Amino acid sequence: MTLSAQVLTKRYGDAPGYAAVCGVSLELNRGEFISIVGRSGSGKSTLMAMLGALTRPTEGTLLLDGTDVWTLPESARATFRSRHVGFVFQFPSLLSNLTAVDNVAVPALLGRTMEAEEAYARAHDLIAPPLLLADEPTSDLDEDTETDIIDLLERLQRTESFGFVLVTHDLKLAKRAQRSYEMRQGTLAAIDLPQVAVEPQRRATPPRIRPEQPAPAATRAPIRLGANLWGGVKAFLIAAAVIFAAILAADVGVEKYQAMQVRERAARVAALQHLALNRLRGDVQSVADLGDGRYELTTYLENVGGAEPIYVMAPDMRAYVQVGTVWQEVPLTPADDGVTGVTKIEGKQTYRYRFDARVRDFAQLLPNYMHVRFSGTMLVSPSSRPNGDVFERKDNYYVYLKPFDVADEVVLKRMRFSGKPPVWIPMPPH
Repeated sequence: MTLSAQVLTKRYGDAPGYAAVCGVSLELNRGEFISIVGRSGSGKSTLMAMLGALTRPTEGTLLLDGTDVWTLPESARATFRSRHVGFVFQFPSLLSNLTAVDNVAVPALLGRTMEAEEAYARAHDLIAPPLLLADEPTSDLDEDTETDIIDLLERLQRTESFGFVLVTHDLKLAKRAQRSYEMRQGTLAAIDLPQVAVEPQRRATPPRIRPEQPAPAATRAPIRLGANLWGGVKAFLIAAAVIFAAILAADVGVEKYQAMQVRERAARVAALQHLALNRLRGDVQSVADLGDGRYELTTYLENVGGAEPIYVMAPDMRAYVQVGTVWQEVPLTPADDGVTGVTKIEGKQTYRYRFDARVRDFAQLLPNYMHVRFSGTMLVSPSSRPNGDVFERKDNYYVYLKPFDVADEVVLKRMRFSGKPPVWIPMPPH
């Protein structure tokens, strides 16, 4: 399969809007492995979504084997994606208690469109696409596991000869690709890895000013009007040059100091972001039915980054149920009075909440189940008394929730479960 992206641009908001990706062109042939690096917010994920035909570009074309993807009807485009493109998202997007093949077969099993044997046979065919797009697939893994996963993907890429695009922050992983690119402020440029270290700039030294030697004493003569004018002008010019050089040196020093502060601040922000998003893992642990439309939610935060503790302000959690195309907020209160203020997290910390989900006319994306979203906001810091080193983290957790007034027999008429229908089913971020 040949992937050809021509001048892809993606803007958000009203005209002229914000350009997340600007005029990117990229060619990828079957069997090629390329990598893309870049800072957070540079447009990498938006570009990958357009390459995978998940997000329509504002401008430009996307050709896969000569087919202009965005000229196809939606149903044909969905079929095209399912048969030709594999996508590994930045955040977990599969049902964690199922295998990859199970995840692919689930839609057919739930919809009862084919028998289980046929669904799994079709799933095995669909799971081997000629194009794989991986958006930071190892960001939540330790270094050894990360290496094992990339080794596996690289071996599969060589044996199966599929096109492989890897987005990563790790230059060591990026160097393994046949070609590498850097994403910067929405633009894509080819780079050579490893990069040559930049030589340190030479420090400019101001020229030494030698004082003029005093003239030998002369016979005193009558002073004429204006006789010392040129000497005064020369002295003024020398003094002005010295002052200008001092001002220039001070300006250069201030500029370097400010640039150093900007770099240090960017490094602190990047370290805080890594601490809050990569070292701290969070998810829904359980949802229990308390009866009469009341439920108890248990979430957790886990420090997976080592021995250093992480300090978290107790999350501000809210609950929503989808009604039609909108989210309706439902009452939610903390169940643990003791878990307030700043919490020191060294291992795993749980939080319990109680909420009321007696909602009518809820959307049924899964038959007889409510589509529920839990949104949490928290402040994360590496210190117990933060002094500017605070990062605001926002999480969204999605579940399917069985309503209290729907009998198990009603659910089992439309859904196949091996036993009693579960109270909740976890959903990947979306």
